[in-house]
Amino acid sequence: MPFISRSEAARALGVTPEAVYAAVKSGRLSTKKDVYGKVVVNSETMREEWAKNTQTRIGVGPKAPGKGLEKKPLRSREERMRPKEVEPRISKTDESIPDYEDSRARTEHLKAELLELDRKQKEGLLVKLEDVQHQWSEIITRARTKLLGIPTKAKQRIPDLDTDAIGVLDNIVREALEDLAADDE
Repeated sequence: MPFISRSEAARALGVTPEAVYAAVKSGRLSTKKDVYGKVVVNSETMREEWAKNTQTRIGVGPKAPGKGLEKKPLRSREERMRPKEVEPRISKTDESIPDYEDSRARTEHLKAELLELDRKQKEGLLVKLEDVQHQWSEIITRARTKLLGIPTKAKQRIPDLDTDAIGVLDNIVREALEDLAADDE
């Protein structure tokens, strides 16, 4: 009587090794220990025991391989080591697809650039555009406010200035600010 291992029995029955182990554990499949103490299954009686003691579920079990999933024969070492012929890629666009090495090099280069930008930002060598715009807006607003306050300060420091002189100073400051705003546009 030829005895086989549980894994070999699973292959012969077309089930998973786990299913055979479960059948052995539950007593649905009889086993014996060989001279080395390894658990083995009697290959002559296992199919009858399996069919008699195991319920089959409809739609469950070993399935025939689908189209294109058949096992391919093993190739010799020479066949495996032979360089593969590169088939041209069929693309939906007319653009050429770069080979793997070019794509990989470009990706690594872009990653290095991003890391460099991140490092410069952390060192304070680069700042965000929004931060610069916000700071300049604050500086210009403060300068405008100070310039518009000149006529009032002049009246406080020179009490002899009349209202007409203060108005003239105010107009001069506003004209200068309008000229600066017009140059910006």
